[in-house]
Amino acid sequence: MASKQRTSGAFLKPWRSPAFRIQALAMLVAALAMTTMLALRDTVNDRFSQRTAVALGGDLVLEGTRFPEPAQRELLDTVRHAETVNFASVLIQDDQFLLASVRAVTHNYPLYGELLISDDRFSSPYAAQQAPATGHIWLAGQALDRLGLSVGDSVTLGNLSLNIERVIVQEPDQQSGFYSMNPRALIAVDDLEASGVLGPGSRYKHHVLIAAPAAEHESLTERLEPTLRVDQEIETAKNTELRQRGPIRQMFLWSQLAVMLVILLCAAAIYLTASHRARQQQTLCAVMKTAGATQRQIASRLLGADALALCLPALAGALLATGIGLWISQTLEAGSHLPAGALVQGLIGPAVLWLGFAAPTLWQQLQRSPLSLLRDEAGSTGQALPLIIAVLAPLPLAALLTGSLASLWPLLLVTLVAAIGLPLLLWPLISGLDRVISKAPLAARLAFRRLSRRKTTTLPLLAALIISLSVLSMSLQTGNQLLGQWRATLPEQAPNYFVINLFDNDIDGFKGWLAQHESAEQPLYPVVRARLTGLNGEPVREAVTKEQDRGTQALNRDLSLTESDSLPDSNTLLEGRFAQHAGEVTVESKLAESLGLKVGDALTFTGAAAPFDATITGFREVDWESFAPNFYFIFAPGTLEAQSRTWITSFYLPESEAGALAELVSRYPQISLLDVNAILTTLQEIIRQASTAAFLVGVLLMIAALLVLLAALLSSAAQIGKDNQLLIILGAGHNLLRRTTALQALYLGGGAALLANLIHLAALWPLGQRLFDGALPLSPWMLIPWLAPAILATLAWRLPPLKPAGHQVTRQ
Repeated sequence: MASKQRTSGAFLKPWRSPAFRIQALAMLVAALAMTTMLALRDTVNDRFSQRTAVALGGDLVLEGTRFPEPAQRELLDTVRHAETVNFASVLIQDDQFLLASVRAVTHNYPLYGELLISDDRFSSPYAAQQAPATGHIWLAGQALDRLGLSVGDSVTLGNLSLNIERVIVQEPDQQSGFYSMNPRALIAVDDLEASGVLGPGSRYKHHVLIAAPAAEHESLTERLEPTLRVDQEIETAKNTELRQRGPIRQMFLWSQLAVMLVILLCAAAIYLTASHRARQQQTLCAVMKTAGATQRQIASRLLGADALALCLPALAGALLATGIGLWISQTLEAGSHLPAGALVQGLIGPAVLWLGFAAPTLWQQLQRSPLSLLRDEAGSTGQALPLIIAVLAPLPLAALLTGSLASLWPLLLVTLVAAIGLPLLLWPLISGLDRVISKAPLAARLAFRRLSRRKTTTLPLLAALIISLSVLSMSLQTGNQLLGQWRATLPEQAPNYFVINLFDNDIDGFKGWLAQHESAEQPLYPVVRARLTGLNGEPVREAVTKEQDRGTQALNRDLSLTESDSLPDSNTLLEGRFAQHAGEVTVESKLAESLGLKVGDALTFTGAAAPFDATITGFREVDWESFAPNFYFIFAPGTLEAQSRTWITSFYLPESEAGALAELVSRYPQISLLDVNAILTTLQEIIRQASTAAFLVGVLLMIAALLVLLAALLSSAAQIGKDNQLLIILGAGHNLLRRTTALQALYLGGGAALLANLIHLAALWPLGQRLFDGALPLSPWMLIPWLAPAILATLAWRLPPLKPAGHQVTRQ
């Protein structure tokens, strides 16, 4: 019983110290932030793996222009798989003909994701339970519109008459792109032979979609590769790199940066309170040394008690993060469990924080003599060893947080430079200001000299505040800037329908229909289908290598060309000028880079009409994530006049007006109407979740910054009390003490805020280049650091002057 009481007392005793309570809060916040980030990283990785598998149709895809060989089928029979055959064919109904993209599938298609279908053209979609049965065909809405058919009618494919059973709304592995989406049809693979549409020499793509555990991917790939024909290849989630796309990648990078900043702020609070905590234990350490206690007994008593007591807030933070992680998993539909590794690593993180930022300072007590401890003399190693360990501690933390230092190396480099370089730069600055302020009023001189005469205390404290305030303002600006960019690309009434294949004589009537339904008019773009065939007078296949074209496959397909007299909002001119005169063209920058194009090059295109030439005048960066038509090649007006063309545009229509679309497609039966409401809903949900996440991270940053301020005040409290005692003995009044303390806080916080602003300004360019593809503009978030001097000065003025603990000083 007595043993339990002693253990309980040892556990509770550290909590009486304000310095320990600040450390405990810092540990809780760090554990919460780190575990949540680790859970988010694992969950997002899992979710992206799922989405990649859905986009591919399987974990692995064996693609070829012919059916697999018998030996390959023997290997595939050991894993769950489905087959698809993709080809273009003509659908016939009476005297109508429609070229469609047909996909024949096995009964277990799809392996991943949902195949959304509906019972009628504009009825609510739902997930199909199985693929089409033999004798039936499912058509996309565009096909029904073009043929003027409805569910229940029949259509002919080759030798077969097939019953239209369902309407295709969305295929899970349907590739993106507004210009390659021909009317689509889905049939059973068992109907292929009877239809007779595929004969010797027919062009088609055969895919084997494979669902296999991650552990089997590599071995299955190794077994399949020796059997591959020249027309076959294996596509995997790794080589698709979907996770590198657009704002998701940016938001994930920012989240890692922001959480690392939270952890570093907590580390600063722990480091600042460690010296105060060590001073509290000096007398006990000296007594134990005098009484003959061993190093192990002293370490167990002084360090073990703190370490044991700090397990509680660290565990509480990790458990709270567990709940957040489960919510994230459910929100992202990535399962309902928190990855076990996140919880374990989330507890390792706070342990590294304490071992790196607090334990070295406490450990130094054990190396000092009892007399130096009682006299409060500095040890021979001073603050050098704890500072070196503190500088190195972020390395394992970053490794835990990201799994790689590559993403956070700029932050780690800035932290290292700040930890060593800031004190060195501040030393001459403070010394110079000390001479300048010699003629200032008494309170101002006293306040500044309290800081300048104790540089070993002031410089680390000032550096910590500068880093804290600068990273706080930068992270808030970065997060809000990212969300602002997302919202800018996704307005409330973003176009939710795209119209393709409008003819010249349809445009006036179509604009009238938009006006009738109060839909905002969007830009109309002419679309010409043509292939790039020449470069500077040479056949393009001779001028461009196969390796150069591997990434875009621009030479193996027809491209969608357009002309415009102005640069689209989703484009940025990087080099040269926009095409202004007939025969000029601007090219998307990444395509130009892959093909080795230069400004001034002459391009030749071959379409349905005569070939035509154009000279490159500039390169454009295209935001492919924007909800607007985008093109690789934009010509000057007049260049494409002789070519056959259709038009593409977009518009917004409220959900309540969706029934009016039937009138639109009946009036213009040749158009393809693409519904992107599902995509818009998903992105709006992502933005809402990102806003919530940014707010939570901002709250954690504010709490961590407040902990740093409290630690700074606590670490200087003892010295301020001694200074006040001396001033009272010399005759200083209460008002002078208050003004001196308030000015000291103002100098400290104001100097930190000013230098934090300078660091913020210096960081704008690299942050802009890394996250925003350009310079980051000035922002009101840069004023956030100035809250520090306001808070510190207000507290110092309102609170009574500090006095040394354990002493009552009376005025003589």
